[in-house]
Parts: sequence; C-alpha cells; structure tokens
Amino acid sequence: MKLSTVIPALLATLLLNAPVSAGWFDDLTKEEETKPVAVQTENNDLVGSVMSQLGLNQSQAEGGLGSLLTLAKSTLGGDSFGPIASAIPGIDSLLGAAPALDNDSGMSGLLSKAGDLGSSLQGGAQVYDSFEKLGISKELAKPMVDIVKGYLDANAGAGTTDLLMQGLGAIL
Repeated sequence: MKLSTVIPALLATLLLNAPVSAGWFDDLTKEEETKPVAVQTENNDLVGSVMSQLGLNQSQAEGGLGSLLTLAKSTLGGDSFGPIASAIPGIDSLLGAAPALDNDSGMSGLLSKAGDLGSSLQGGAQVYDSFEKLGISKELAKPMVDIVKGYLDANAGAGTTDLLMQGLGAIL
C-alpha cells in the first residue's frame, strides 16, 4: 500500500470515528440561559414574611399589604400615620401596589350608598374587595395584620403597633 493512500484513509477513519465537539464554536451558537430574577423590594423582610407565612406570591403580598396600609392611612390621617410610614421602608411602593377599585361595585360600592353607617364600614369592605381582586382569601386579612404587627413590634415599637391597630379597626 502506498503511503499517499494510507494517510488520507487513516485521517478519514479517525475523523469519522472521533467524538464530535466544536468546543468554543458550540459556545458561540448556544443560546444564553436566562434565569428569572426576583424583583427586590425595599421592604423585602415584610413582603417576604407575608409571602412565606401565607403562601402568597409577591404581587399578592405587596397588594394585600398596600390595601391594609391604605386603610390605616385613610383612617388615621397623614400625621398619625407618619410613624408607621417611617417604620416600613418603601411604604410608597406598597401603597401603590394596592389594586384600584371601582367605587360602584363590590361590597365597598354597596356600602358607599348606605349612608353614614355604610361609610364607617366601607374601609374594611375596600380591603376585602382588594383581597378578592388579588385572589387572596379575606380570611388571610387577620394573619396579614398579625405579620405587620410583629414587624412593627420588632422595628418600631408598641406605640406604632397601637396606631396600626387603630387604623385597621374597620376590619378587626
């Protein structure tokens, strides 16, 4: 056999039987894996506690907390709500996460037409309507309040917790 025919045949055999890998070329054509990134909120401890303890997703936890805090703020007024707002970092984002409600529908819409008694109950009904819109059972309102109370006890003191309880009197 001639060497000139053996070498090409040997090379062809080696190349055809060798494992196929392009090495760095594979890296060029591989699509980049994208990993989901959790949105970090400024009040991650409070939102995280609500999510883990109540089994809610982030938007439900933020919206539920926002609904409760919106009720407390509207009941207490700006000055009295100040210590609560100071104790919860990123409270504006939570207040903004509360779902917008149609004043003519749901329990709160019904109560808005019922006069003075209806308006005294309307704040609590708005929280329950918000929870319903977020897909949260209204039975989770009390445990969520307890989580906020615990957070305020640990980060702001009992006086602030008392203010929260006054602000949420319509649902407690």
